[in-house]
Amino acid sequence: MFTWNFQYISKARLSDTLKQLNLTANQGDILIRIHTAIHRPDEAVELARFIKELVPNAMIFGTSTSAVINWGKYAQNQCAISVSAMKECRVKVRLMPYTDEYSDNILPVDMLCGEVKREILDDETKLLLVFASERYKDIFQFVNRCNDFFPGVPMTGGVATIPQTRQKAGAIQGFVFDEKRWSDQAILIASFSGGSLETFTSYATGIQTIGEETEITDSFRSCILKIGGEDAVDVYQMGMSGALRKHPELQHLFPYVYADADEIPILLNYEKDSSLEELFPKIDPLNSHEYAIRDDLDTSGKKEYLCANHVVKPGSRLKRGFIYDGKIVSDSRSLFQRVENFKKAETIFGYSNLIRSSIYANCVKWELSPYENSNMCGCVTAGEITCSNGRNTFGNGAFVVSVLGERPYTQEYNPYAFSNTDMLKMDNPALLNSLVEAEKLINSKEDTKEAERLLTFIRDCENKILYSESEDIPNEAALNMDIKTKEYDRICVINVSQQKEMERVFSSYLIDLTHKNFVSKCLSFARDKKYHIYMLDSWQMAIAESSYRVSLSQFVEDMEALQRQLFQYSEDFISIVPIFCVIDGCTTETLETTYYSALATMTNKNIQFYVCDGSDENNIDDDSIRERYHMVNVINYAIMHDRVIPYYQGIYDNKEKRIHHYESLMRLMDENGKVYYPASFLDIARSFGVLYDEISKIMIRKVFDRFRNIDDKSVSINIGIRDIKNKEVLELIYDSLSQVPHPENFVFEILENEDIEDYNELVGFVDRVHELGGKISIDDFGSGFSNLQHLLSIYSDFLKIDGSIVRNCCIDPESENIIALIAAWKRLSDRKIGIVAEFVENEQIQEKLVGYEVDFSQGYLFSRPSPDLLE
Repeated sequence: MFTWNFQYISKARLSDTLKQLNLTANQGDILIRIHTAIHRPDEAVELARFIKELVPNAMIFGTSTSAVINWGKYAQNQCAISVSAMKECRVKVRLMPYTDEYSDNILPVDMLCGEVKREILDDETKLLLVFASERYKDIFQFVNRCNDFFPGVPMTGGVATIPQTRQKAGAIQGFVFDEKRWSDQAILIASFSGGSLETFTSYATGIQTIGEETEITDSFRSCILKIGGEDAVDVYQMGMSGALRKHPELQHLFPYVYADADEIPILLNYEKDSSLEELFPKIDPLNSHEYAIRDDLDTSGKKEYLCANHVVKPGSRLKRGFIYDGKIVSDSRSLFQRVENFKKAETIFGYSNLIRSSIYANCVKWELSPYENSNMCGCVTAGEITCSNGRNTFGNGAFVVSVLGERPYTQEYNPYAFSNTDMLKMDNPALLNSLVEAEKLINSKEDTKEAERLLTFIRDCENKILYSESEDIPNEAALNMDIKTKEYDRICVINVSQQKEMERVFSSYLIDLTHKNFVSKCLSFARDKKYHIYMLDSWQMAIAESSYRVSLSQFVEDMEALQRQLFQYSEDFISIVPIFCVIDGCTTETLETTYYSALATMTNKNIQFYVCDGSDENNIDDDSIRERYHMVNVINYAIMHDRVIPYYQGIYDNKEKRIHHYESLMRLMDENGKVYYPASFLDIARSFGVLYDEISKIMIRKVFDRFRNIDDKSVSINIGIRDIKNKEVLELIYDSLSQVPHPENFVFEILENEDIEDYNELVGFVDRVHELGGKISIDDFGSGFSNLQHLLSIYSDFLKIDGSIVRNCCIDPESENIIALIAAWKRLSDRKIGIVAEFVENEQIQEKLVGYEVDFSQGYLFSRPSPDLLE
């Protein structure tokens, strides 16, 4: 089985890509999945037909979505295409209407399950990929009955949705399609069968059930009318003591779950000022049966309703759940470990619910990060189908991963991404504030029994956020809360940074023993001294107290005593070197900045104990912070509004006395027309990663488009090490080079002032560019990692001397000597390489360069950067 994913750009690019994959009829079955957030229904079918014409033996499986997952990365406003070519595995695809073709009435679930079994299953079916439109509210019952009709066959997939910007009342809310038609009243199913095929499906939610069971006592289609005999909206909102009424954006953090599937949340939404007839039109045949049997209801009156994304039945038992960062982390790690251990991981499907971003803003990108650069392809859904303990279930708010393969294969995973949980923790303060607010409301209740029940639930939720998973010790969120509410302004952060060294030398048993001893000593000491202790990370603790309770000198003396205790040698444990940083007068706003600033000072001075002032406002540069966020907004604006602008600076041929080629230089423009230079935005974009990736890809596309049909001028494009490590950027470069008529006119300038971890990766890029007809230039030579030995391993067509050397060559003998050395090396070498000098600003510099026979000059003396090319 072979799987390759790519982003749909144009039909021409699509045609070229499919031709390069060399898909033939004798290869075996071919499945082409299309997940699109940019096509309307008719456009999607047209795309599927175009693919079918190019690959007649392929089976097409298409869904709409609000965002795609491509190569393990989340992306909006894209269409992802995944091609899977099988060896022995058999694939069948069917688009099955779930309504009767004559009456438009919804088909009984059992009839639909029976049709699935007859049409696409056989004795060796190992996986069903199933997608339904949002209109199909019987999806929950359908998935449950599938367990009875074909037990042991795992399912994956979900409910197709569309981008929020296109969601309108009465409009199509998600559709499925193949090369013949689209439908919002059908189920699209693909079966995978074969003796050598193995599959695995599981999920992560991050939910912890807390609280007592209750029961749905009345419902209408997917609308829950009453819970425990009371109005469902009131019960749901008051279950958090009214906090959800004030903060409806937090509703998905406190979902209900079915009592018999307590790890799957139920996706619920408020429908305000609506009637049942507006929510479920009488003219829709899907609703006619419900109206016929519920003449007892006022279906025209408007009120607030609580609606699920599937039909709910009275008698269903519910429990309250709570989704929080610690459980998301543990669930995601557990899921990844199972995926990583699966031996035949030739293809990965990934489906994430649209509410996961509303639960924790960074949740989807974080949980996908370990799968970046794997061939995971999928989409965002309005509900997921998954398999747990051999039984299929319809999930809400889950992240589902399915792995399948015919032969042993290992994907490129990144398990280290799980170590960065800061992006999840950023959402905790707002959640804690809501919990505290709810707690205050509870204390004012007259019903003591009800207040006690709610208070228990709220405090259970708080404890999940405020205490570490591994130890019963308050965590970083608790420290920040106590600094703010209890005025703990004297903090000592204790850190042991030898974990990696210990893992290389010692057994896990001895490391674990040493860790327990470290935590135990810190705990005992803090409790003896009546201090407050927190676990920030596995090997990082914090001890806190209010300054009015203990003097600074006493606090420092106590911390020095604890450090001596931890330093004490014992044959039973590994010797550790704990670093102590005492911060006086700190706030939640200054704690992190002050700590990392102090850590840098301690590293430079090689000391293990340091006292600093956290109230010093100089530690935080407000103007720099404002400017940084302003620039982030500028970059985002430029990406969204096509304001990434290539400028071009001519490079002068010192022999032919003319402009020989151009360097492309990135500029950004804001909404007011102000142009920004790379020095103001490039480092900030790199620090955010994804912003840099986006502007880099836009720049490459625009330069290729500009020079595509120019045959007598070449252009250079700046490429960083991050670009070379990014598969999307590499695919863009290689695809573009393979399609232009004159690839020799495109030069890639590798920035030589960036660190390189793997030279083989760089050499591989250089070789591939040359194979495709492009050229390579080493930029900023004379800085960074440069030396002549590297030029022997990297075959470059141009070498650009660092501008600081050129600018000073007339006033600094050392700079001139470097130019002379490079020129002499070229004369002695048998390599055909062009030497370029940048920052040539006056005639004096130019004369010096010509004297050393430098081939090309670049600078204001000949050309200023401009969006237009010189005639």
